[in-house]
Amino acid sequence: MNIMAILGYLEEEVNGASSVPFSNKCSIDREKCLNLLADMRQTLPEAILEAETIRNEKNQILYDAEKESEAIISDAERRATSLVDEHDITQAAYQKAEEIIASAQNSAREIRRSANTYVEEILGEMENYIQRYLDLVRQNREQMRGR
Repeated sequence: MNIMAILGYLEEEVNGASSVPFSNKCSIDREKCLNLLADMRQTLPEAILEAETIRNEKNQILYDAEKESEAIISDAERRATSLVDEHDITQAAYQKAEEIIASAQNSAREIRRSANTYVEEILGEMENYIQRYLDLVRQNREQMRGR
């Protein structure tokens, strides 16, 4: 069962509860509400695990980008070392190696930036999702307390 469904059942229970005369209080089925809250506690860790998975994916993307960058740089260094020592060819090789290194570094920066942006968006959405339901739970608890 998902958080939204559980919250819907909890809201139905509170809205359908019998009113206590001359007060803002109501009488609810305690066991049913406690069961719904227990279900929520079991469901909420799934959202947290999903956020953890996203964080791990971000770390893996950054690790892969770093390894790819290192491989590109290493390859560029090997190419530069193997070039003939003639002046014109050597100069061109050094320039090309620097371009490859700069390109690899730019690619790595772009991959990191993109990965960070992606993860930030996902975590932001997850935070908003969790916050909305936490706020709803707090509101329901306050209503149940008669505040």
